[in-house]
Amino acid sequence: MCLLLPIGVHTMVYDRLEDTLKRFLNRPTKIVLLGVGSEFRGDDYVGLEICKRLKNKVSKKVSIIEAGVSPENFAGKLRKINPSHIIIFDAADMNLEPGTVKLINSSEIGGLSISTHHLPLSLFIEYLKKTMNLSIIFIGIQPKSTEFSESLSPEIENTVKNLSSILEKVLHEIFTN
Repeated sequence: MCLLLPIGVHTMVYDRLEDTLKRFLNRPTKIVLLGVGSEFRGDDYVGLEICKRLKNKVSKKVSIIEAGVSPENFAGKLRKINPSHIIIFDAADMNLEPGTVKLINSSEIGGLSISTHHLPLSLFIEYLKKTMNLSIIFIGIQPKSTEFSESLSPEIENTVKNLSSILEKVLHEIFTN
């Protein structure tokens, strides 16, 4: 599965994203939202910002982890939580318009350029899949800039706002139905 969404564009895009997330999150027991990125590299902070915005807005069955540039350091915590589903958020250079969101199955992540991490994200995902019984999806967001900066570009800020809103809605519906 690979779903390309120019997130800032139209309501139909939001409907497709919601539907895809609902299908992926079929019968979850526990969900982990895992934000990855560097707070000092501009738009690379996008995964962490999404997690910050969703804190205290989702069910107790959703754990939020701001993993920074070393998500592998949270493998023990993930095993302890024992989620049925993990959604990973990160900036990914996909040669698309800034702010474009791409939902990517974990098996398809190898070709993406995600360079601020200590360990390739694809290896971390493979490790999780081999050691735990869970489903993982990666949500990549095309950054505008990953140069040294402590703020998000306007395009990415808009994507964070819209994506956070969609996730909050989907997670609320899943755990109240």
